[in-house]
Amino acid sequence: MAEILPFRGTRYNSQLVGDLSKIIAPPYDVISKELQEELYARHPYNVIRLTLTKDEKDDNFSDKYLRAANYLKTWRGEGVLIDDHVPSLYLYDQSFTLPSGETKTRKGFFALIKLSDYSEGGVKAHEHTFAGPKADRLKLMLATNANLSPIFLIFNDPSREVTDLVEHEMENAKTWQTVEDEDGVTHRLWVVGKRDFISKVREAMSSKVLFIADGHHRYETALAYRDRMREETGLRDGNQPFDYVMAYLTPAEQDGLVILPTHRALSKSLMADVDMKEALQELKEAFHITTEKIDLAQPEKEAARIGEKVTELGKKNTSYAMVEANGKVHYLQLKKDADPNDLIDSDDIPALVKRLDVSILHQYIINRVFIGNPEFELAEDECFYVRDISRLLEMLRTKKALVGFVLNPTPMEQVLEIVAAGIKMPHKSTYFHPKLADGLVFRDMNIETRSRRR
Repeated sequence: MAEILPFRGTRYNSQLVGDLSKIIAPPYDVISKELQEELYARHPYNVIRLTLTKDEKDDNFSDKYLRAANYLKTWRGEGVLIDDHVPSLYLYDQSFTLPSGETKTRKGFFALIKLSDYSEGGVKAHEHTFAGPKADRLKLMLATNANLSPIFLIFNDPSREVTDLVEHEMENAKTWQTVEDEDGVTHRLWVVGKRDFISKVREAMSSKVLFIADGHHRYETALAYRDRMREETGLRDGNQPFDYVMAYLTPAEQDGLVILPTHRALSKSLMADVDMKEALQELKEAFHITTEKIDLAQPEKEAARIGEKVTELGKKNTSYAMVEANGKVHYLQLKKDADPNDLIDSDDIPALVKRLDVSILHQYIINRVFIGNPEFELAEDECFYVRDISRLLEMLRTKKALVGFVLNPTPMEQVLEIVAAGIKMPHKSTYFHPKLADGLVFRDMNIETRSRRR
């Protein structure tokens, strides 16, 4: 079901730009204003100027999207960006260390995938999307005619047919670049244009269903771009450059495919009227609860201990650490006879979703126990999403939040089961770690269009 193609990638000329660690950046949607400024200052050719261009008043461009397109054109003319001559697959691995100290490597490859509507079943999503980010990304695509950030896709490969092909090539081919980023993640890229290898990978991938891990907005933007180009050009044969999009593909069965949890911090305004004694009493009906006191002034030390305890409790059933700003930690472990279908009394939420830790937290603990309103929807300034437990503890110490929840990650099996069923997951249910790096390879559709005209 998955049709993939090699492509002529566009890459930085490392001889001109130097250290690529100063060039690459995280995906646009995790970059704050502060990080954007830092990346701008890091290097004049940093990829941030393409993926998340600033508004500037001292040039001749009417908007930031045209400015990004001009960077792309100018850098190519200066030899900063070089177009590959041979259509290739770009093999990519990332080696990283987890908070536990364990090291992992995630392996996959960049290719073009043929775009298909969700209704066709070849590509499946697990997140809801929003109009604003899609409108922003569409303006960038229309200005540049390029895929600057890959979509992150997962596929099942139980027989290791694709995995073995890719790993064998990684072991025997020459690495183009090895780059270590500021978070200690090592990125390696191989450029492989061998026709026999590409043919074998394409054949092995042809029966795969693809699951979007990250990049839902980018995928739906690519669909919108395709539809617009079809309307403008009248070309609807399904074989045009705009019928494909650049993606990173990685097998679900590998040890290096890691999901980390996103913890929650609840604001003063949300928790102001909540009686914690009463709430704890009600929570005891569904949870085993143990309480201890921690020192919020030592966030790193306490974070490690809390994380280990939640992980251990979570091996038996849904578990959380509920931390108060006074330093009390309540460990909650769902009782075996507590049925999520009873805790979450809503016909609008599928049973598979009710079993998720994030669903029980939001729908039962927050909405039902704390707020007393099953239909309640959190405002942006009422719940903060935090990756790091020590950061969560610091927010509690400084009273930026009154209550925090430490979660376990959503198991990969649950994610794939829900996505395969065509069901969307709650907001911030998954965090695939590490993020892909922008800036290692781009896909410029103008190159493909020019090639077709020759």
